[in-house]
Amino acid sequence: MKLSDLQLKAKYDSDEDDILESFHTPLLSICDKYDRAVGYFSSEVLVSVCEGLERFVQSKGRMRLIIGDPLSDSEYEAVMEGKLNPVSSRSETLEKILLESYERNLKILKYLIATNHLEIKFAFTHKGMFHKKIGIFYKGDEMVTFNGSANETVRGLTKYNAEEITAYFSWEQDLFEKYGRFEVTKFEALWSDSSKRTKVIELDSESYAKIQSSVDPEALYNELFPSEIKKVCESKTNTREPFFSYSFPKSPQEMAKIDIYSALPRKPLKIKGRPFQLFPHQVEAINSWKKSNFQGLFKLATGSGKTFTSICAMVDLYEERRRNSQPTFVMVSVPYIELANQWVKELEAFNISPIKCYEGFDTWGTKLDKKILRFLSGTLPFVCVVVVNRTLSHTTFQQRISKIQIDDLLVIGDECHNLGSQGYYEALPKARFRIGLSATPFRRDDEELEGSPFPDFAKQNLLSYFKGIISEYSLGDAIRDGVLSSYRYELVPVYLTEDEQGMYDDYSLKIQKLILKAKSSGLSSEERAALTKWCGFRSRLLATCEAKLPTLLSYLKGKQKALLSHSLIYVGEGKSKSDRPYISEVTDSLHNIGFKVSKFTSVETSKVRNRTMSDFKDKSIDALVAMKVLDEGIDVPVCKSAFILASTRNPRQYVQRRGRVLRKSDGKNEALIVDFVVLPMPGSRSSFSESLKKAELERVNDFKLTALNSKEVEERAFELGIS
Repeated sequence: MKLSDLQLKAKYDSDEDDILESFHTPLLSICDKYDRAVGYFSSEVLVSVCEGLERFVQSKGRMRLIIGDPLSDSEYEAVMEGKLNPVSSRSETLEKILLESYERNLKILKYLIATNHLEIKFAFTHKGMFHKKIGIFYKGDEMVTFNGSANETVRGLTKYNAEEITAYFSWEQDLFEKYGRFEVTKFEALWSDSSKRTKVIELDSESYAKIQSSVDPEALYNELFPSEIKKVCESKTNTREPFFSYSFPKSPQEMAKIDIYSALPRKPLKIKGRPFQLFPHQVEAINSWKKSNFQGLFKLATGSGKTFTSICAMVDLYEERRRNSQPTFVMVSVPYIELANQWVKELEAFNISPIKCYEGFDTWGTKLDKKILRFLSGTLPFVCVVVVNRTLSHTTFQQRISKIQIDDLLVIGDECHNLGSQGYYEALPKARFRIGLSATPFRRDDEELEGSPFPDFAKQNLLSYFKGIISEYSLGDAIRDGVLSSYRYELVPVYLTEDEQGMYDDYSLKIQKLILKAKSSGLSSEERAALTKWCGFRSRLLATCEAKLPTLLSYLKGKQKALLSHSLIYVGEGKSKSDRPYISEVTDSLHNIGFKVSKFTSVETSKVRNRTMSDFKDKSIDALVAMKVLDEGIDVPVCKSAFILASTRNPRQYVQRRGRVLRKSDGKNEALIVDFVVLPMPGSRSSFSESLKKAELERVNDFKLTALNSKEVEERAFELGIS
């Protein structure tokens, strides 16, 4: 089939025509060569013309593309990967790509480059931006040229924009020689870099790499075109301006587009539609960090903005180093995938697209290698990776991060108390810049016994690495300043049964003996294991004691159903009396009395948890039932109440859980926290019973301190005999 066999018009207007469907795709389907010079190109257009593109590849077609606007960061990497990994053309490979749904545009772009079906160059103009619109389709000795307003983007070639193009056909010889031939000549001049007022460069050139990574046009211009070149250019043009230069767009919309493409950090003007501004305590934390030689630990209350504080500190550091032509590599380490995903989302607002080093090595290994290569070569001034702690300690990640110079590296450890264990501490890279984030940094997660005889190595490791706490902001401060919601605190007693009291006393006696021995003569490894075992047994007994669930159900039956809306229910680990997972027992029991609840644990897949969280936010379900996965960093500001059935003695856990429900949200005036306090069997007078009440009172006093109804709580505690 020839080009002249198509029913083509001389004029196409997007008000009446779908330029992509009626002109672009049919020509691409049968041509064997396509030349295009445009201001803007988007790889998304490759997906839109996939039908024509598939035939183009099958006929061994070649496309030459000249663009005037830098590729996006991901597109540039796809092109570079294609150049570095050439492959033979196999149309079935393209067919397979077209069936995929994830990053099809980038995979097609990489494939076309790798198989030599596409070559791209970049154009500078004398002044302003290269913005020509030239297109030429070839088939044998026939040609169709076109020009007009349309870019090589989905919006430019469909009915999104108001666009028009004019076409000239080689078989209409007079018109073609008068108008169409000029476009052919002009494109060839551009491609060969022989145009008088435009400079065209290769994408793998050093000059383009600097364009791709820079948003400072003046510094870029001075670097690319030193005075010697300027003089030559001036002699050619009789003007004081250079012969060619790249000028970045000046409108806010265009500058925003360049910022996105270059993927360099910036502070947002707005977040979620509201002006972005730091609270005074966040500004103070950043200033303290700078004064502390850019190292330190932020001890900021849960919900008071630790993440944004550290990101703003990161951006400040980047901007300062960028002014001095110094690169910045950032590693953010977090304990869980859910928290990692949250970091990625928060970083987007600051124009940062981090490498997600937690979804399997195949998905991030190559990306990280390419970023590090560009970073070390000096063509990429900023890189950010988000990594979960388990991956951080793995050899595959360690080998890569070790390539980064100490003076260029910023490490941010979120919920950094998790990094205090010896294994994670030793995995932390040496870095000139360090930020640790935690509301409660120095209490061990396994600290469930009074008067522990063991030194707190985690605390020592954290102080050694982050160099101490440099900023503190308590939960009381946050409530007072209106950063967090105020709350009411309610005590609901749960009493041990006779059997449970006996087991509790037995476990406590075993624990007491081992602690006394540890203080006097030390423990063998078997005895230390036994101590851990008995502590675990006692903890699970308190968390899943028989009366807890009936007490919860009784409490809820006497309340309005709306009370459970947007609630978190924290339960303990372990099994119920019927040998089922306790969390399943609680969830099913709530279902049976008419409440819509869902488990939220690490057992569910990320996809299931995302769907569950979405259902929770839009009130499709009333409450989330969780054990630990919601303890650290997961942002659920819509929740209005928390029911604490897991009687933890660990301040870190109950502080984190309180913080989850105190985050500000539209329509939330105050929060409610209901604490199911475990007490000894009525009538029990053992020393261990007194210790149990004392341990529960410690948590009650902590919660009471900042509660709206602290006087009522004090009176209630007195009634229960635990004041």
